[in-house]
Amino acid sequence: MRGGTFYGPVTGKSESPDAAPSPTALSALPAAPAVFTGREDEVAELLGALDPGVGGGSGSVVVSAVSGLGGVGKTALALSVAHAARGRGWFSGGALFVDLRGYDDVPMTADQAVPALLRMLGVEDADLPPTPDEQYARYRGELGSREPVLILLDNASDPAQIVPLLPGEGRGHRVLITSREVQDSLPVRQFRVAGLTPDASRDLVDRQLRQYDPGDRRVAEEPEAVRRLAQLCGHLPLALLIVSALLRRRRQRPVSTLVDELRAAEDRVRALRAKGVDQYGKELSMRPVLDVMYARLEPELARVFRLLGQVPGNSIAFRMALTATSLKAGCLEPLLDELAAVSLLTALPGGQRWVMHDLVRAYAQLVAVEDPAVHKEVGEGRRKLLMAYFHLVVSAAAHLLGTPEEAPVNYFSSREFALLWLDSERTGLLEIAHWTDGEDEGRPPSLMIVLHMGSYLILRRAFDDWATVTKAAYEAARRIRHPWAEARTSGDHGGALFHLGRFQEAEIAHRRALRLSEDSDDAEGQILAWDHLGLTLLALKRYDDAIDAHTRGARIAAGIGMVRQASQVRTNLGAVLSAVGRTEEAQEVFEEALAVHVAVGNKESEKQARAGLGMTLRRLGRLDEAVTAYVRVLGLCAESGDWHHRATVWNSLGRTWNESGAHDQALAAHVRALNWFVFLGDPVGEARARDGMSTALLGLDTVQGGVTRPAV
Repeated sequence: MRGGTFYGPVTGKSESPDAAPSPTALSALPAAPAVFTGREDEVAELLGALDPGVGGGSGSVVVSAVSGLGGVGKTALALSVAHAARGRGWFSGGALFVDLRGYDDVPMTADQAVPALLRMLGVEDADLPPTPDEQYARYRGELGSREPVLILLDNASDPAQIVPLLPGEGRGHRVLITSREVQDSLPVRQFRVAGLTPDASRDLVDRQLRQYDPGDRRVAEEPEAVRRLAQLCGHLPLALLIVSALLRRRRQRPVSTLVDELRAAEDRVRALRAKGVDQYGKELSMRPVLDVMYARLEPELARVFRLLGQVPGNSIAFRMALTATSLKAGCLEPLLDELAAVSLLTALPGGQRWVMHDLVRAYAQLVAVEDPAVHKEVGEGRRKLLMAYFHLVVSAAAHLLGTPEEAPVNYFSSREFALLWLDSERTGLLEIAHWTDGEDEGRPPSLMIVLHMGSYLILRRAFDDWATVTKAAYEAARRIRHPWAEARTSGDHGGALFHLGRFQEAEIAHRRALRLSEDSDDAEGQILAWDHLGLTLLALKRYDDAIDAHTRGARIAAGIGMVRQASQVRTNLGAVLSAVGRTEEAQEVFEEALAVHVAVGNKESEKQARAGLGMTLRRLGRLDEAVTAYVRVLGLCAESGDWHHRATVWNSLGRTWNESGAHDQALAAHVRALNWFVFLGDPVGEARARDGMSTALLGLDTVQGGVTRPAV
């Protein structure tokens, strides 16, 4: 009770030393975790640090600290390692353990901890020195006279809890500290612990369930539901223990029901709680853990934390952190370092990106919603983020289309850098599609971002993602009754459905886009709708309707002086004409369109026109000219990084060489195509490449008089 202020009656209780024997150092460790998995690398590293044969020899004191987000499993890891070390015969002087309760309302002080440690070392209460300084001296003296001892200081929140408890002289003692914060002010070897891998997460849940009921096979029977459950837990051990406890209680219910409940929860962090405590008496609840970590932040650090939680995606770029917080680089950098030190952020190599754990980000967003005092600052931060992403996406999309000069501001030095940025921000851009911020504006930024993502998602063949975000964007446009946005998002959704092979649904979406564009007198929207509708009708083999659609689109574009758009539509018209055998007309259309594309420097459209021209020349039997056209397309694909189109062209080259009797060259071309299709995960393209290889091999077999060639 030393140092307390009391305002009423106080009762104290003194434990009699005769009531029970004091525990000795040999029995002071709590039990090892009953279920422990997925930490093989961390265990090996920590055992290396505890090894009496390293760290300056057997006479030195080595201090190691394990830091990580609350709930990441630091205590379980430390105890597992401590028991493993004892199992190897290390620390013949014993092992001490004390929970410093650093994140409780009233943390344990070193003054409170040292008497307990002395008792573990066999000092009777009657022999305890009267003052803390004398107790520390006795503690160091006891350690100095013992063989190597392992001291585990768990759950520390302040170096002041640790320093007085460190051994004095050597004897090979080892200290292992766990904390949510790095101990960079102390002479320690620092280890950081992150969440589990997906496989380890699944294994942890499975072992928890089967420990309780060996007949519980839900993890094996519902692998996809368990995968999604682990994702919702952020692969954090505490969250996984919580859902395991919930699944134990609802033994007869499938895992998928819990997944649905967590996905539907407004506060997923608060929903992650279960009755009872864990093996070490800790509450099975996520929200209090994060509440304590947040409450410890200084006001400016808490503000930055809330705003960083608004940045979409699975990592935070420094550029976006600056945008969200409205801070200068010199002011923001130390705050990011501080958030990383308290395990609320993880810095990635390079110092330009940070990761905020999924549950931590969900918590930051909830705090921003729950506290009316911060609504304005958070809303402003999100608005700035939206506008920054919008301008960057517009510039990146212009680079992908080969027209960077058309963007209001060019933020990228090359197409490659634009593509790298899109790759790094992909998850964030997909998330923004579901934002409703700014829906009262003329053209909501989130909708405009989606409309500029099509070329990138096509290039990356992310058609499912494209369908998801365009559907969300279309529904948002309908909600705010914005005909222009409805038309464009419906058209883009039709494009995604087309690439997914859902041609009838795509036709419905494109006809809806056409009707909306006509109703709003949007001529450019009508051009796009007719053009995309024509492509869909071609896929449905309704050739006359496809020709009519492209002709209408080209006529509208020409009528309002949109030369580039008219040439693009005519390029697609050429594909239909070639498909129905009107090859000479198709050649003329392709050559006219190609001349325009080259003149205006539109390499993406040039690539399509040359590919169509090559196909038409092959059908006309002008095989050498077809090869020339295809080779030029290969170069354009390499420039743009369009590897799928490049694989398709290699296949087309193979077919052309097969028809000309150059079966060796054909075989090599189809093998190249096959390798790319396998790499890109396109089974249809892979099948076509194998078919071409078969034709080439048969041709070679015939030429060589039936001599069997080895399989490729």
